[in-house]
Amino acid sequence: MSMSSPKPVPGTHDGQSPPLEAYIERDHYEQKWWAYARLVDLERYVSGGLLVAVFGVILFQIFTRYVLNMPLPWSEEIARLLVVWLTFVGAGFVASRNAHIAVDILAVYLPRRLATASQIIAMLLVVAASAYMVWAAISLMVLTRALTMTATGLPMPLLYGAVLVGYLMILGHTALNIVLYLRHPAEIPDAVEKTAAMEGL
Repeated sequence: MSMSSPKPVPGTHDGQSPPLEAYIERDHYEQKWWAYARLVDLERYVSGGLLVAVFGVILFQIFTRYVLNMPLPWSEEIARLLVVWLTFVGAGFVASRNAHIAVDILAVYLPRRLATASQIIAMLLVVAASAYMVWAAISLMVLTRALTMTATGLPMPLLYGAVLVGYLMILGHTALNIVLYLRHPAEIPDAVEKTAAMEGL
């Protein structure tokens, strides 16, 4: 799976933005399965939308607090909720790119087969941890189903739902990456190539 960040592609005419596909390098599954590619795109758009929403709500808080001198308690709670959802949905999307921060110093010096094996073991641990977090999130949602948030009155399980969604995304993408490592090793760059690509070298 290529980890490079494609360089900007000029539009066909001056001032024209190129299509999204010009900036995105699809992995093996996205090229093979149209529905999976659309799902990853949805994760990308939702993450971006949440980021814009957080920025907007924080600006709104600043305006009401310091310009109108009328702070609104619910805006802080909404901002906190959006940040939580952004964190976990964003983590799920990053898992689809297999781009979470990792220390791969061993992979640089190990033979390719041993490096691949170490990556698979690490991803199996991620799958196990994600499965536990999915179970924990469901338990918390059930436990807090009768509770509501203080300022907005929104149901408390909405907060823990972010954990559930995020870790389901991480679990699914990591499981697919394990299959990719096992069945299509030629699609995966070695550690040196991966690092160079991410740094734009």
